[in-house]
Amino acid sequence: MITFIRSLINSKFGAIFALIFIGMIAVAFALGDVTGSGSFGGLSGGNVAKVGNRNITLGELNDSLQNRLKAERQNNPTLDMASFVEGGGLDSTLEQLINRYAIAVFGDETGVAVSKRLIDSEIRKIPGAMGLDGKFSADAFRAFAQQIGVSEDAIREDITQGLFTQQILPAAASGPAAPDSLVLPFASLMLEKRSGQVASIPSSAFFPSAPPSEAVLTKYYTDNAVKFTMPERRAISYAIFDNSIISAKAKPSDADIASYYKANAAKYAASQTRNISQVIVPTEAAAKSVVAQVSGGKSLAQVANELGLSVTTLNGVAKINLSGSASPAVADAVFAAAQGGIATPARGKLGWAVVRVDAINQIAAKSLAQARSEIETELTKTRSEEMLTEMTAEIEDAFADGSTIADMAKANGLSVETSPKLFANGQNPANPAYKPIPEMQVILPAAFQLETDGEAQLVELVPGEKFAMVAVADFDEAAPPPLASVRPLVQQQWALTEGAKAARATAERVRKAVDSGLTLQAALAAAKVQGAVIESINGTRADLSKEGQPISPPLSLMFAMKKGTAKTLQGGQNRGWYVVYLNEVVKGDASGNAEMLRARKQEITGLLQTEYGAQLVAAAAKAVGVEKNEDGIKELRTRLSNRDAN
Repeated sequence: MITFIRSLINSKFGAIFALIFIGMIAVAFALGDVTGSGSFGGLSGGNVAKVGNRNITLGELNDSLQNRLKAERQNNPTLDMASFVEGGGLDSTLEQLINRYAIAVFGDETGVAVSKRLIDSEIRKIPGAMGLDGKFSADAFRAFAQQIGVSEDAIREDITQGLFTQQILPAAASGPAAPDSLVLPFASLMLEKRSGQVASIPSSAFFPSAPPSEAVLTKYYTDNAVKFTMPERRAISYAIFDNSIISAKAKPSDADIASYYKANAAKYAASQTRNISQVIVPTEAAAKSVVAQVSGGKSLAQVANELGLSVTTLNGVAKINLSGSASPAVADAVFAAAQGGIATPARGKLGWAVVRVDAINQIAAKSLAQARSEIETELTKTRSEEMLTEMTAEIEDAFADGSTIADMAKANGLSVETSPKLFANGQNPANPAYKPIPEMQVILPAAFQLETDGEAQLVELVPGEKFAMVAVADFDEAAPPPLASVRPLVQQQWALTEGAKAARATAERVRKAVDSGLTLQAALAAAKVQGAVIESINGTRADLSKEGQPISPPLSLMFAMKKGTAKTLQGGQNRGWYVVYLNEVVKGDASGNAEMLRARKQEITGLLQTEYGAQLVAAAAKAVGVEKNEDGIKELRTRLSNRDAN
């Protein structure tokens, strides 16, 4: 049950602890149509399960699998549906769907209130449902629903299920802290140390002496098609461009430059700035006192220090800027004072300003010829940004209207490049030495999200600066390659499989010999296995939970064994088998380890609270009744597992 609830945390029922359902609503919507349409009198061919009076449709489960696969591909780009299903993805996805339905049906039947008004309030929180004014818009909501490809009813149903979850599970998951009587034994168990021996029996010692017949190899290949399946490959057509494509078009004419110069005449006229030092005081009287003391021979800094104030220095201050930051009165006074003099005190935004003019900087006027280069650069930059925005918008509209990447590349004077068929991670199976261009780091993830027969897409490579038009030129679905092209690999795997069978039988004989009283060394020597070795291993139970460190499977097995016994363990990938012997157990004692006791208490408390929530989910499912269409599930599993082999 603990394992179940840990997986539940990663589903939408993560609301038990996080309760951020609405923040993840866009992901939740992608689970597909949750209206539970179909026959309610019992399971029909289009339904995979019935929860209470609600049906989970085959289409809903299939959509959920597709979207979970997309999410998994963020971390494992080469993962295909067959591998996902074989790894338990179908079962866990179906269980998640059943659990969320069970809680909703249970809540509805027991009187938990989820009103239309409450659902509406949650819809109003969806960012995609906001209009341009930042407020909820029914039109924006409908457009949002259409964009993510689900109905408005489906969105409401999904929110409803989430609200039931938020109200029911947190109460069940809350509970008292774990008792100390439970914490100490558990903490001590983590310090338990075990040591033993591991005999490795390699499959290579039992390879068949003769190669397999064609019929045997073909059958092995067919039965293990998923193992040899190559991930989906896509050839990507792309056309990359940046603002340089419109630089010539954006270059202003002489008339444009002259017009800008005239419109901004004040900017290029003769002007004056001043370097100033100032002290801000609260009253006019204080300001006049400061002026009097400076006139009497004290420095402005000395007077400021005596008042507990500081002098602020500003250089190159224009009158218009000083007027905005202080006040027009301060600006007028400062620009009326002579160099080296103290301006007449004036009231600013923060108080009365006493300002000394340290220097007067005269800036000569710029003629049109002198300002031409500066104006041309500024106009070119502004126009390039505007034209690039217009161009990208036109490209996106054209793609939406059915234009191809070739059409838009030709219209904009671009060339289209096409990559070889690549995996999602950029590898080229036909040429291991191939290196994709740097831009493929952005292009490939977008290209593998495109429909293979869908419209092209504009991808932003560098925000606001560089773009790529992207389309799927060709693709190969994930599928096993022809046997002839991978025959050596298949034959090697067949040999490993056959060798592993014999290695397992030998490992079992060695185990039985050890159980009868022989030492592991004597039993292995009697088996006469070429390449077999014995190693000593040891560790604590805490080693099994250390993050970032690979755990030896034999060491893990030792903590599930009795002292003085032996067990066999598969080595993985048909490489061989282990015989594990446990010869010593040293119990741990955490009674004096306060830090560990605190950590374990927190951990066990969390596990108990999680278990309470899991028990409620199980009880809710039992109360409302769950019926699975095992034949339909089996058919879907077979279809998805073998899809890439057809």
